[in-house]
Parts: sequence; C-alpha cells; structure tokens
Amino acid sequence: MKHRLSSIATVTVAAVLSALVMTVHPAQAQTCANVEVQNVRPEQGMLMVAAYADATGFSSKAPVAALQMRPGTAATMTFPLCGLTGSSVALTLFQDLNGNGKLDANVLGMPTEPWGASGKPAAMAAPTWEATAVPLDGTTIVVKLSK
Repeated sequence: MKHRLSSIATVTVAAVLSALVMTVHPAQAQTCANVEVQNVRPEQGMLMVAAYADATGFSSKAPVAALQMRPGTAATMTFPLCGLTGSSVALTLFQDLNGNGKLDANVLGMPTEPWGASGKPAAMAAPTWEATAVPLDGTTIVVKLSK
C-alpha cells in the first residue's frame, strides 16, 4: 500500500508541475497569413510553398508550414497559410512544372522553374532570411514568381 501511495503522489506532483510550466510558458499561438502569388503559370505544375519562422529554420530548410497547391486558370492565386508563429515569417515558393518535387536549376545553379520569395530577395542570389522576412501583422504577403 505504501508503494501505491508513493506512485499516486508522484503522478500528482508531476501533473501539478506540468500545469505550472504550461501556465508560465504557454504554447506559442499559431496564426494564418493571407498570401497572394503573382505570375503563376495557370494549370501547369504544383505551387510549392514553404514558410519559415526564424533564421535558423530558414538556413536549415526546416519550414514551420508547407503547402502544395494546384494552380487554377488565373495567373494570380490568393490563399490562407496557417500554422505560423512569431512576429515575422519568410516564404519561399516555386512552381514545379515537371512534377519532380524539387526546384530545378541549370548547370550554373540558376532556377529553371518559376520561383519567388517574400520580402525583397536579390534577383541573382539565393534568398536569405534577412531579405525575405516580412512582418506577420495581418497584411497580405505578396510574392511575385519569376517568369
């Protein structure tokens, strides 16, 4: 009986401590952002979207949210992207025209499929967190794909 009471007491203490930790450090709230993508090639390959919450996730290619969408008949798509956290986000997108699941590039490393990123990415360099991070403040995030 003494062993059983000890186990119950241990479980009760663990539950109380867990509740205190959750009160002190609540889970970070998730939100959605409206995204507008321009220069989509209508009715061609899937649009691949990745969202990053911080520089570490961006550099390690560990998105907090990812989405694949089939484009419709218009060159502009608008959609909500949910599961985002924090005060800023960086988006990278490409349209997978050949359906192989990756952004194809030529021998020089230049993308051969339409791509884009939020913020102000450099035209002739890979996107960086600093150039693509935008505030997650309720405004629509506009991304223009390359032609």
